[in-house]
Amino acid sequence: MEQEIFFKKSKWLKKKWPYIAAILLLLVAGAVWGKMRGDSASQYETAKVLRGNLVQTVDATGKVESADEIGLRFESSGKISNIYKQVGDAVKKGELIATLNLQFLNAEVGQASANVKKAEADLNKILIGSSQESLNSLSAKVDQAKANQEQIKAGYANSITDAEAALDTAKNNLKLAEGGENSLIVNDAYGDMISVLNATQNALADALTEADNILGVDNTLANDDFESELNALDTGKINIAKNKYHAAKAAKSDADIAVNPLSSASEHATIDWAADTAEEALVMMKELLFAVAAVLDQTAPIGDLSQSELDTLKTNIQTARESVATQYTSLINQKQLAKDALNSYDTYLIAFNKATSNLENTKKKADADTASYEALVKQAEANYADAKNPPRDVDSAGYYAALSAAQASLAQSAATRNKSIIFAPVDGVIGKIDFKVGEYVSSQDEVVKIVSPHFEVKVDIPETDIVKISLGNTAQVNLDAFGDDVIFQATVVEVEKGETVIQDVVYYTVTLTLTDDPAREILNGMTANVVFNTETKENVLYIPQRAVLSKDGVRYVRVLENGEAKEVVVKIGLRGDGGLVEIVETQDFASGGLSEWQEVVVKEIDTKK
Repeated sequence: MEQEIFFKKSKWLKKKWPYIAAILLLLVAGAVWGKMRGDSASQYETAKVLRGNLVQTVDATGKVESADEIGLRFESSGKISNIYKQVGDAVKKGELIATLNLQFLNAEVGQASANVKKAEADLNKILIGSSQESLNSLSAKVDQAKANQEQIKAGYANSITDAEAALDTAKNNLKLAEGGENSLIVNDAYGDMISVLNATQNALADALTEADNILGVDNTLANDDFESELNALDTGKINIAKNKYHAAKAAKSDADIAVNPLSSASEHATIDWAADTAEEALVMMKELLFAVAAVLDQTAPIGDLSQSELDTLKTNIQTARESVATQYTSLINQKQLAKDALNSYDTYLIAFNKATSNLENTKKKADADTASYEALVKQAEANYADAKNPPRDVDSAGYYAALSAAQASLAQSAATRNKSIIFAPVDGVIGKIDFKVGEYVSSQDEVVKIVSPHFEVKVDIPETDIVKISLGNTAQVNLDAFGDDVIFQATVVEVEKGETVIQDVVYYTVTLTLTDDPAREILNGMTANVVFNTETKENVLYIPQRAVLSKDGVRYVRVLENGEAKEVVVKIGLRGDGGLVEIVETQDFASGGLSEWQEVVVKEIDTKK
């Protein structure tokens, strides 16, 4: 274990030695300068402000594994719009495989692109001054802004008309439901209930007759031809069935007594009681028919009972069971409809209130948007008026900033859209497609698998660095087997969402695919040293991070001026390798702020001790 730690540190030193050398050079220079000022009570260890390229990397060590297949996911959720490949198709790295619905995202990118073009045009206009053509264009924009204003007014007029129509519908429905128990909707529901109960009587009667045709309880002559063959295999079931017959007959009789007197004038409570009674009768009838079916299952085609006759009896009972089951479902549904009808007033009241609120909100939004478009008209008119005046030097700064913001917005929109696109990260063959066009997928769903002969490397990245790494990032890998001079390129194809805790430290597993090198044979299990170039900034000012101090939430550095340390407020940017940090902004003071080769204090040395 100690040998492995020493080995990793050696690798790290080889990668970081340029930064370490730079720091040592800064510190030595500062120390020499400090000794030259030995007449002061305090001396300082300093470092120079340098300008150059600042690199931020993340290092990790892992093992090479055979990448038999690579699972690909969308980075966002949505409905699959297109799948451009089929199973078995060969794909090249970067080739388009599938997309989600990009209509909205493409519109955002298009809008962002249009904003960039507009910002560029505005900047060019301010730089070259307003030509007559530019003035004409601004005048046309005024006209367009006014046209847009009229269009939004017309659109909201239609929306308000639709909202008013919806409110009228909700008002009519509410009126139909007024009266509670005696509303038209409730009375209609209970009228339909009576019809269902009458049909239930018929189903009960037919089912009881079919059962009696087999059991011969009331119609004792009905089964004379096969009575002796019934239940030949299990004599106990015939007795169970007859007992069920009597119970079902009694329940049917109760249902008839409850249903027969019903009419449209009957009270709803009476109809509810009849429905409950009929429901119990249907349950009893289902049990009877089940028992009769059990008797037939234990009956053999012997004596005067042929197989054909037995099959007919079974079919009749099955038909009766289906009829009773269907009627039971109809009755249960109608009871629910009646219950819903009783609650319909509250439902329609909610719908009415919602329609009222929608109309009010539409009118408020119409007022707000109309005012917004009116402001755009005024802005267009102001731009046209400003264009007639001579351009000022200070005006370009705002337009440069607007262009930068538009370009950043375009980059962000394009990055967001790319989360809904799957590109092939490596060369390979489509091995599996788990979804179809039109299906909804989440960012957790594996959509496509690419079968690849390539190799991959899995490394564990601590939580402090994982946010710097994302899908598609590139990295450099060297394998111990080939030495430090042989560099393989790799691409991040997966960042696990679940954490792994190693010795109380949270890590996340990152998978990279290696670019093939035909000249070298990579074997499974080789040790791989990975360097992720997470960010690089060119031609920036940087100093050792330990020279940056903080007081009351404000960062500053100390600069020697005439032997005295003066504080300069700074804003830091990229934290690079080797303990270096970018200086993005400084607050000027008498000496002009920080500049290249200037000395900053790293440490104060008290010479009085």
